[in-house]
Order: sequence, then structure tokens, then C-alpha cells
Amino acid sequence: MDRLNILCQLVLADFRERTRRYSFLLTLLATLFFSYLVVTGKYTLRLGEYRGEYNSAWVGSLMGIASTIMLFLFGFYLVKNSLSRDRSTGVGQILATTLLSNSAYVTTKFISNFIILGFMAAILAAAAVVMQWISPAAAGLDLWALLAPFLFFCLPVLPLVAAMAVLFESVQWLRGTMGNILYLVIAEAAMMNSLVVDIPLLDFNGLGIFIPSMQDAARAVYPEARLGVEIGFVGFIDNPAAGTLKLFHWDGIAWSLGMVPLRLLWIAAALGLTGLATACFDRFDPARTGRAEPAPPASPPLPAQEDSGGRSRPAPPWSGDAAVEFDFSFLRMWKAELRLMLKGCHWSWYAIAFGLLAAQFALPYGYARAFALPAAWIWPLSIWSSMGTREARFNTGPILFSSAHPVSRQLPAAWVAGLTIALLAGSGMLLRAAWGGEAAHLKALLVGALFVPTLALALGTASGTRKLFEMSYLLIWYLGPVNRLVPLDFPGVTHAAAAGTIPLIYLAISLVLLPAASLVRQRQVALGRG
Repeated sequence: MDRLNILCQLVLADFRERTRRYSFLLTLLATLFFSYLVVTGKYTLRLGEYRGEYNSAWVGSLMGIASTIMLFLFGFYLVKNSLSRDRSTGVGQILATTLLSNSAYVTTKFISNFIILGFMAAILAAAAVVMQWISPAAAGLDLWALLAPFLFFCLPVLPLVAAMAVLFESVQWLRGTMGNILYLVIAEAAMMNSLVVDIPLLDFNGLGIFIPSMQDAARAVYPEARLGVEIGFVGFIDNPAAGTLKLFHWDGIAWSLGMVPLRLLWIAAALGLTGLATACFDRFDPARTGRAEPAPPASPPLPAQEDSGGRSRPAPPWSGDAAVEFDFSFLRMWKAELRLMLKGCHWSWYAIAFGLLAAQFALPYGYARAFALPAAWIWPLSIWSSMGTREARFNTGPILFSSAHPVSRQLPAAWVAGLTIALLAGSGMLLRAAWGGEAAHLKALLVGALFVPTLALALGTASGTRKLFEMSYLLIWYLGPVNRLVPLDFPGVTHAAAAGTIPLIYLAISLVLLPAASLVRQRQVALGRG
């Protein structure tokens, strides 16, 4: 009983600590905004030019599917910080000296993750009720039809997400940027499974159940209908059928207890992943992670000098006959920043980057624009996320801030190095757009190449951590270039974004973020020298 009480107290403490952070408030506001997008039809489900009436079954299913997709894709990044926070603050090292077992510690993190995600799901479910209640086109309120999709699909998926977050934090090579990208690929593949192959065990969002039933209802009213499936931010995308949607009545799914065993398998899989995370957990031991710092090499003794009292003392390193160079070369500074960014990249990283560049030249222009370019501009994520954060991560701020002109020299060199990476990564599309006379797309590409390192430098300088940029950029990249959400399509993957005012908006954002990063760094330098 005492052990259970300890576990409950740990879960409660972890939950309180997370909910008191500004990041939790921002996530809560983002969840409410997502609900607003669903309510206003910006995020919706269509069967080509057909859509169901906004009754409780349709609204509940739409919100249940949308909530499952959102929490499965992005809930992971919301909760994947608990172990890392304990590691960076030193709390983990303190807990490692106690009698708390690895399984108990990892289990508390898993439960805490699940509670956070469940809280977000409850907000989305409440938004579904409000949406149905205030909708003028609503045909009565059926709470069971409205909330059943959350109970049968959204809720059972949350333990999987919570367990995956703990597992990725427990495995050393999955903790950083590579793990973030890998999870997004896995989650996107899992979400698309229902539309590609029929594997009920992997039908996490329920599309394999909802879509056939909706299509049958549509064909009952429109026998000659040619039905497709569009789900996502289709309200932001140019679609000729958007203004001529034809409505049909759909009564929903006949929910039964026979659907429960499959969901129990998802929960069992989550418990298994938690057990695997326990086995991989290093208990914050640097010896197991290979992070123990080697002893610095011994410096050669300095030549001795005599002070005024005749006592011997080491000579300062700048003494002697050697001339001291004070000249500054921006080119050398840029090369040094570029080497620091690329330091540690394995040869396989360069091979994949070269393959993505080759794909931009080899694929037809439309496919290269839609697929090769977004892939090429997500691959250097770990490089961009280091911009502006090295001083805080490696505690080199006092050295850098005491150098000559760190704001007017080092910061621009770092920004130009990040811009170089962006231009090289997208050089295939840049050359093809210039050669093919695609002036609008070329303009969007140049602005996109400017925006990415500027955003990375501004967020990295302000936060001192890689995570803020990684999470922000992953969200923008996934919703914009990948899912064709025009307001976030900064590289102009869609024609509407490239030909419209979107490039000008991101140019203006970049012109604001760059001096903002300089002001933040100037303040850091002043505090460091003070």
C-alpha cells in the first residue's frame, strides 16, 4: 500500500509540474484552436463532393478521428520531455540514489503521459459537445453517438503514444532529433494505413470502419456518386467542389462490445512498450550512456617569468616574440560555424542528403516539388536546431560573450551557415525553378530558405534548447509542405501559396525574427559580461 501511495504521489507531482509550465498553456490553446478549425470546417472529412449532415454521429466521428490523428501525431512531442527534464535538471540523478525501482519510475512517467493526453482528449470531446449544441444545422444531441468514437478509438490509442514517448526517451539514440523524425514517419504511416491497406489491428483512427459506412450512406442517396476521401485541412486548399458539397444523412456506427478486445490489444502493446522502456532505461548513469566526459589533455607548461619580488610565475599565453593577429575574416568565421554544424554527421547522413538532392533533379517537377523538397528540408533538422543553442548546451557562453563583437560577427556567421545548408538542401528545386521560368516558385523557395535558419536562430537563441525549434518546425513542415495547408506552406509546394502573398508574409516574419535574435543575444552578452 505504501508503494502504491508513493507511485500516486510521483504521478501527481509530475502532473502538477507539467501543467504549471507555459508550454502546457500553449498546448492547451493550440488544442482549442484545433477544435475551432474543426468547428469552422477548415479541418474536415469529405467523400469527394459529398459530406454528411452535421448530426451527432457525424460530428462525433469527425472530432474522434481528428482528435486521434492530432494526439497520435503531435501528442508524442507534448509528453516526450519528462525523462529529459529530470536528466537535465539533476532530479534524475537524485532519484537514482533512492530505493525507487526502474520499473516504478518508468511506470509513473507512462501514467503521467497518459493523464496529460487524456486531459487534451477530454477538451476535444467537450468541444465536440459544444459544437453540436451550438450548430444551427444540428439535428438534436445524442451523447452516445457523439462520444463513442472517443471511447473506442481516441482513448485506447493514448496509452500507445504515452508508452512510445517513454521508450524513445529511454533509448539513447532515439532521444534527440532522429527519434523525433522517426516517430513522425511511423505515426504518419500508421495513420495512412486505413486508407491504403485493411489491417484492423493497425486501424488506430477508425477510418477503416467509418469510411465504408459513410460511403454506403452516400451511395444510398446518390447511387451514381464517385466517392473519394479527403481528410485534413481541406478547407484551406483550393477545391472546386468546396462550394458545391452535397449532403447525405448518416446514422453512425453500431457500437458493440465486440470492438473492445482489439482496443485491449493496443493497451497491452502499450504496457509491453513500457516494459521495454524499463529494460532500456539507464537510470541516469553516464557510464551506461557513454556520456562521461574524458579528462582534458594536459597543456604544456608555460615559460616561467619572474615578478617584481623575484618569484617565478608562468608567462601569459600572449607573451613572447610571436605576433598576435587581430584581423577578422567573416569567411573564416562562416567556415568555422559550418564545420561546427556538420561536426558529428555520419557518412550515411551525407549519403541520404545527396540522395534527396538527386531526387530533386530526377523526379518530374511536380513530384519533386511535392515530395522531394519537403523531405530534403526536414533532413537537416538536427543541424538547424543547434543554431543559437550551443552556448547554453555546452556552457561556452562566457567564452563567446567575452570575445570581440559576438553579436555583429559570430551571430551573422551562424545565420549564414544555416542559410547555406538550406540553399544546398534545396538547390535542386532552386535550379530547376530558375531554369524552367517558375518565377513564383523560385521566389517562394528563396524565402523558405531564408525563413528556416532565421526561425532556428531566433528560437534557439531565445530558448537555449533545441526542442522549441524542432517541435515548431516539425508542426509547420507537417501541416504546410506535407499536408498542403496554404498558410503554413512556406516553400510554396502548392501553387496557391507560391503565387499568393504567403512568401511575402514569411519574408516579413524573417525580417522581424532576425533582429529579434540579435537583440536577445545582445542582452545575453550584456548579462554575461555584467
